[in-house]
This record gives sequence, C-alpha cells and structure tokens, in this order.
Amino acid sequence: MTIIYFILILGITVFIHELGHFMFAKKFGVYVYEFSIGMGPKLFKFKRKNDETDYCIRLLPIGGFVQMAGEEVEVDEKIPENKRLQSKPAYQRLLIMVAGVMMNFILGIVLYFFIGLFNTVSLDNVYVTESSINGLSESDKIVAVNGNFVNNYDKLALEMTVAGDKDFTITVKTKDGSKKDFKVNPIKVGEDGLIYGKDYGFSIGSLNITESSIQNINKGDIITMVNGVEVLDYTSLLNELDKVNNEEFTLTLKDTNEEIKEVKVTAKDKKDKLLGYNYGFYIKGRESRGFISAIKYAFSKFFSTIEQMIFTVFYLITGKISLGMLSGPVGIYSVVDTYSHYGFANLVSLLSLICINVGFINILPLPAFDGGHVLFIIIEKIKGSRVDPKVENMIHNIGFILLMILMVLVTYNDIIKLF
Repeated sequence: MTIIYFILILGITVFIHELGHFMFAKKFGVYVYEFSIGMGPKLFKFKRKNDETDYCIRLLPIGGFVQMAGEEVEVDEKIPENKRLQSKPAYQRLLIMVAGVMMNFILGIVLYFFIGLFNTVSLDNVYVTESSINGLSESDKIVAVNGNFVNNYDKLALEMTVAGDKDFTITVKTKDGSKKDFKVNPIKVGEDGLIYGKDYGFSIGSLNITESSIQNINKGDIITMVNGVEVLDYTSLLNELDKVNNEEFTLTLKDTNEEIKEVKVTAKDKKDKLLGYNYGFYIKGRESRGFISAIKYAFSKFFSTIEQMIFTVFYLITGKISLGMLSGPVGIYSVVDTYSHYGFANLVSLLSLICINVGFINILPLPAFDGGHVLFIIIEKIKGSRVDPKVENMIHNIGFILLMILMVLVTYNDIIKLF
C-alpha cells in the first residue's frame, strides 16, 4: 500500500497547488493550454466542452504544471493578446503566481483542523514527561536548545537535529518559574533498538527482547541489569550499554516464568541503519480536544511548520544543516512507509506537512519557483517597466536546471541512505 499512499499524497499536494494557479488563470481570462498532474509522457488526456484546456495525467507523480499563454518568450499569435498572461495587470499575475501556495497552505490548515477535531491533540508540546537526567523533572518546560529559543515541538526537533550526535544544552522553565540548564548526551540508536553500529545478538522493544540469536536469551525476556547495574527504563539501558563498548558484559534478565538468569554478551561492530537518537528525556504537550482546540492546533501547527522551514533554510545557508539532510521523492517514499504503520491520522498529518512545505518552498524568491516570478513582478512595479522577457526566461531556465541538479543530488543521497 505504500506506493499507493505515496502517489496519493504527492498527487493531492501537486493537484491542489496547480488547481490554485489554474483557477485564478481562468478567473482572469488567461488562455490555458494544459492542466497536468505528473511529469513525463502522457498517460491520460481529455477536454471539456467549450474549454480550450487539455487535462492530463502524466507518468511520473513528482510534479505538475499549468501551461498558460504568455509565459513563453515567443508570442503565440493564435491567442488574442488579452488572453495572454503577460498582458494582464501586475496584481492579477501576482495572484495567479501565489494562488498555488495559498491553496497548499489552506489545505494544510484544514487537514490539521480535522486531525484536531477527531483526535486528542497536544498543544505547546515541549513539557518533559520522563527523564533520566539528574535534576530534569516532569512538567519542566523546554524553552531553549543551545541558547536558541524553542516554543513548540517542531522547533525543538529542528534544534536537536542540528545538534546531531554532539552534546547540547537545554534550558527549561520549572514550575516555580526559574530557569535551569541541562547537558544532554544523545545516544545513536540502531535498527535493533540498541546502540547504533553494534551487534548484540538480540533486538529489543523497550526492555523486552523481541528477537535473539543467543542461547538462553529468548523472545519475551525482560532486561533488568547490565553488569549488575539496575536498568529501570529504556534510556538507562542504553546508557549502560554505551559504557561497555565491545567488552564482554553480563546481562541479567527475567524470563516469562519470572525466573532470573544471567547471560554473558559481547557486542560486535556492524553496519547498521540509524533509527534515531535517545536524549534521556521524553516530552508531550497539554492534551486537548474539541472544536476550539482543533482551530488552535491547526494554526499552531501551520505557523510552527513555517517557522521550522524558515530556520531550515537559514541553517542550510549558514552550514549548520547539510544538503544530505534534505529529502526528495525517494526520501518522502521512506517517510510515507514509516507513517503508514501508525494509522490514517498520521498519513493525513504527513499530507498536511508536505502541503505546507511545498507551498513554502514555492514562495521562496528563487528562479523557477513561484516566488521567483513574484519577485520579477515586484521588480517591474519598482522600476516602472517590464523586465526583458528573454532575460527573465533565461534566469528561470538557469534556476530550473540548478533545481534539477539539486534534485538529482538529493535523490542520490536518499538512495544511499536506504543502504
């Protein structure tokens, strides 16, 4: 089903974006040659009665376009001048260009609203619920990471991603209003739920053994100690395993019959898939439900996503985030596969997130993006005359080529991550 979810999520995102351009182009009387979902060869095409537009579905579900008269340098003399895009007033051209972004944003907000309406949602979700860090207590509110202000989960996640596997400092506000700093040591976690890059011969879910190739360690056994040190939760287990490295150590377990046993284990280095990081604490927000909460959730998620995107671009420019951390279609497919295991609401949330992300990226004032076209319209109004269409078209073509190169690099990185 992952491929179906993937096509649906990208298809809906692209469709709603291009529909925005299309609707406003039609509203202002621009001649539209083609409304297309997907790229590459045409799979399906039809025309509506008394409508000049070809409606197409193309092979590759990674984009789409609305082809309008007047976008190209060469003038199509078959189309009346008043139906060409470039003959329209600046405000109409601007609305046509931003309409796709507006539609993406609106759909994202609406989807978040329905998630909030039918589910219990967390608002201001930066409160500590569990912690193995000495002094960090339940209900402490995280307000900064490495001195950078945090007021929602998306910003917190971004700042912790930027920190990577390096130690970082979180600042919390306690119940009495005072602020405290705590040092956090991220531990890399591999696909077996244990220390990244190490093979222990078994896998876990929390403290429970889920798979094992070691004699006397069985599925369902519960880990209680490492080298005689009691482990009460998943985080304390990882902390103890992180200390032993590749040395032999003693694992104490309780089996399904409540009997205690000790087993000698030695970790070996292995090629691993990074599952994520364990930070020694867990967070959640103040849970809420209902119509008003759904509205608050929709807009708070929208603005936190936009904020996250702004800081992501800033960190890319300043080098805090590498291009390797970006994802293209292959990376999105992997994310869809992960989200599909956690229910329909998570897939809807992912669709909303991608919609808002696509809208944000398209409004950036860069060549080949909608924001690039808006920038030229603004320049036109400032200088009082049109930018030479040949110059503008050349700049957009260069931008498109650079965008395709970036897409190839990102896709290559996504494929490498799979292995």
